[in-house]
Amino acid sequence: MQKTFEGMLIALSALWANKLRSFLTLLCVIISIMAIIAVVSIIDGMNTYVREEIATQGSDVFVIQRVNELGVLTNFDLFIKSLRYPRLTLDDADAIRREVPQAKYVDAAVETQRRVYAGQRYVDNASIRGRTSEYPIIGDWPLDHGRHLAPIDVNLRKQVCVVGWDVALNLFPAEDPVGRWIKIGGRHYQVIGVVKKKSSILGENQNLFAFVPVTAFLKHFGWRRSVNISVKTGEMETVPEAMEEARAVMRVRHRLRPGQEDNFHITTSEALLSLWRSISQGIFSALIGLVSITLVIGGIIIMNIMLVAVTERTREIGIRKALGAQRRDILLQFLVESVTLSTVGGVAGIVSGFGAAFLIASFTPMPYAVKGWSIGIALVIVFTVGIFFGLYPANKAAKLHPVDALRYE
Repeated sequence: MQKTFEGMLIALSALWANKLRSFLTLLCVIISIMAIIAVVSIIDGMNTYVREEIATQGSDVFVIQRVNELGVLTNFDLFIKSLRYPRLTLDDADAIRREVPQAKYVDAAVETQRRVYAGQRYVDNASIRGRTSEYPIIGDWPLDHGRHLAPIDVNLRKQVCVVGWDVALNLFPAEDPVGRWIKIGGRHYQVIGVVKKKSSILGENQNLFAFVPVTAFLKHFGWRRSVNISVKTGEMETVPEAMEEARAVMRVRHRLRPGQEDNFHITTSEALLSLWRSISQGIFSALIGLVSITLVIGGIIIMNIMLVAVTERTREIGIRKALGAQRRDILLQFLVESVTLSTVGGVAGIVSGFGAAFLIASFTPMPYAVKGWSIGIALVIVFTVGIFFGLYPANKAAKLHPVDALRYE
């Protein structure tokens, strides 16, 4: 232990004596570890965010859509085919509510962007969302005050709305918005509730919206719009059965023959999680490849510097051997110095990585999370680099003959 500590002190004193050379030597290691820590922190923060957002919908919820919105982005043939798919209607939602016993709650959703007015004040690009009275049960929309949409509002197509926190604050900064009237797309809606303030997601304001009865929405903005149908079963175990029943109902309503492909798409929270996992794993795999190259370069630089150190300290090695130092003592000394060099670079990379992740999260919408396991992995990597690339210089120093080393000029 004493020899290991002594080797660490020698390595640290050499680093301090040659600051610029040491910094340039460790730069590749620092950059590699910084990249690992920063990307892992960002990806893990995104993982946490995705899980939390999907958890707000619940694992017992699935959604029926006209098209696979993610699939059409990467499959042109699917995009062309989806143009002929029939739209989903409120009648489809009612059929699922009637004919799927496992469907405890069914919500139909449709959305557009509009400017919202209240007198001279207005809010741009507010999300106007047509929903049924069951949206608060399927989603996470706690009220600050007022009430949610009621079944009678939907049945009678009432022009009422529940607004987000920032819509209420911007349009009615000094008064209670409940009972007031706002103007959406040229028509007036009465505010009946205000949703509690929600945090931003990836830089997107989650408080600029207004819920209106889906029937009023379709009457106002056009009945030809397709709706998304969300189904909540109440129990995660019943989701597969409910999905099959809903698929059967939709196939009958769309007059699909046996063997024909579905002209609608059903997705679950697990499918979204799987998609995100595949994306994050792809990003991380690409990172590993790039970082590995940088680490190899950094390790080669450390090896070269250690070889230079062996040459510079040849006489010192000869004196140590003449005084009784064994081959393993010299080997251990230079190996410890190599590991110390790489570890110093690793620690600097870890600090820089978390700093970079913090700055990215501060100036962009990307969240980040600090995980202890990423620090452990980074330290294991730098230890491995130090040992692997320090072994040859250390072995070369250990093989020096004391007489030849003492005669070296």
